Amino acid sequence: MDFECADITKVVLPAIRASTAQIMIQKYGYKQQDIARELGVAQVAVSKYLNGRYSAKVARMKDYITKEELNGEIIRRMLNNDNQEKINKAVNDLCALLLRSGKMVS
Repeated sequence: MDFECADITKVVLPAIRASTAQIMIQKYGYKQQDIARELGVAQVAVSKYLNGRYSAKVARMKDYITKEELNGEIIRRMLNNDNQEKINKAVNDLCALLLRSGKMVS
């Protein structure tokens, strides 16, 4: 299945961020503003991710990422207090993996 840039920005990145935010809050007790800073997004975006204010397609992708624990490297980098460049690389790597694997959830 072919995906366009819009799929990355409208589905994949929000799903990665939503899954990561959920885990960081529930498992590690992070605050929304800390997650926002480390993911390079606004705090209001993290609030939307945590409140499920996104499309059904994003929800399915988020659930897949969470179930398969695909964002482990992002979480490790955040827990290690790595700089945003390293966290962004982990996000980019996961995005590329999802695109290459053909496991994009439709």
